[in-house]
Amino acid sequence: MKIICMIPARIGSKRIKKKNLRLINNKPLVSYVIEKAKKCRLFSAIYLNSDSMVFEKIATKYGINFYHRNKKLASDKSTNDEFTLDFMKNIKGDILLQILPTSPLLSTNEINDFTRYMIKKKYETLISVEHKQIACLYNNKPINFNRLKHNPPSQTLEPIKVYASVLMGWKYSSFKNNMNKYGSAYHGGKGKIGYFELKGLSTIDIDTEEDFRLAEKMIISNNKKINFKIKYA
Repeated sequence: MKIICMIPARIGSKRIKKKNLRLINNKPLVSYVIEKAKKCRLFSAIYLNSDSMVFEKIATKYGINFYHRNKKLASDKSTNDEFTLDFMKNIKGDILLQILPTSPLLSTNEINDFTRYMIKKKYETLISVEHKQIACLYNNKPINFNRLKHNPPSQTLEPIKVYASVLMGWKYSSFKNNMNKYGSAYHGGKGKIGYFELKGLSTIDIDTEEDFRLAEKMIISNNKKINFKIKYA
């Protein structure tokens, strides 16, 4: 079985300029997931997928492959479906594992566990999620609670699955079939779909300046190797 790892990193970003190249603790953001992916021994190949040749230098530095994406597939209007299908058409494999560089605190163990889980359960699509066990609304309507009843303890509420999205896995054949039939495959379409829970720091996803600063503080703190002890007042 040929498992390909793809790390998408376009040059443009609206909320944080050149986000994937911005330094965190003297290293570009994209480098963190590259380092974690390289320690995973399950991949046949790792590709940095970008519309900018700037990222080819980073790929070369870390000893991974570079895939030059057409700029049309890197605009704000292009979708994950489109550039993933383009990649699959040109890079052969059986399973594609996507790792987003915007979650720099993801661990190698989580990547390994996610990949093994997909193989073991024979999922055609596997999506990383975060469980939110708290009262949730959608369009101002309750999802997992009843406004006309007593508020239950949060630990008894049905957890809501929220996409963590840092890790996504697709079986090549299923993804292509869904694209042919429905023009969409990112969410799994028709096929066996699974969900893999992520917890803690790996769920930090950098979309805003505040997210970036939070991730930077966490990374610097982790590098100091502070031993935290449980204490009570």
